Amino acid sequence: MKKKETINCRNITALMLFLLLMCTACTEKQNKPKTPVGHIPSEQGTQNASSTPDTIQLNFSAQDFSNIPLSILDDSQIGSIVNSKKIDDMVTYVEYLPKEFNEENPEGYTYSYIEVSGIKYALSRSLGETWYDLTKTTLAETDTVYITNELRGASYVVTIFFVIKEKTPYIISEIDGFAQISDIDENGTKEVVSTVGTVPDTSIYFFDFDKQTVSTANINEQSGAEYSIYDATTNTFSLAFEPNQNPVTYVYEANELLQEGKKNDEEGVK
Repeated sequence: MKKKETINCRNITALMLFLLLMCTACTEKQNKPKTPVGHIPSEQGTQNASSTPDTIQLNFSAQDFSNIPLSILDDSQIGSIVNSKKIDDMVTYVEYLPKEFNEENPEGYTYSYIEVSGIKYALSRSLGETWYDLTKTTLAETDTVYITNELRGASYVVTIFFVIKEKTPYIISEIDGFAQISDIDENGTKEVVSTVGTVPDTSIYFFDFDKQTVSTANINEQSGAEYSIYDATTNTFSLAFEPNQNPVTYVYEANELLQEGKKNDEEGVK
């Protein structure tokens, strides 16, 4: 009888120990912290966060000035003068129609030249009504540059930069598109920004007249943006990284960075 009671006690003890272990396991499982559904990072959220960087480092590549002299224009090639404007004491800008039309001088184009110290130099041509011009600016405090445009196709425009050395005009650079001159980093030296293409593609150019070089950085290629465009009025760049994305505003910093700009509604007084 005593032996049977001893066996029953052992069985009861084992059962109680099993139940105690099960209760402990259930308690630990209930107390284990759960990850809220809203806090689980999604792949799409990660992509969106990485697709709009706060800063974009630009790397500029330098090229020597081309220093190509303009061709002298013979008076026998000039027909009627369309427009003439004196730019300064040395340079006069003239638009004209050629005396003869051929493959090199197709009919319907208006041509231009500059006259420097009595010598005429062929400059550029435009299709149809003339709406190009010659402007004069300083990219640095003392570096005088003349700027004009040339139409090289139905929608292909080039901005031409030239300087005058010892009364001879030299092309120093040709940039695709209509270039805007602006001090994008507000350090007193003007830069050049040009946008081309139906999907805007923007590049920045720095002219260094001491080194005789022009340095270029293409924003789309280096940022991965679908399109980018510059607004000279606000001195900001707008970039979109995905189709149908609202453009993100960036400002140019002096250390060759594009820094995401702060929105007025976040910074302004409410």
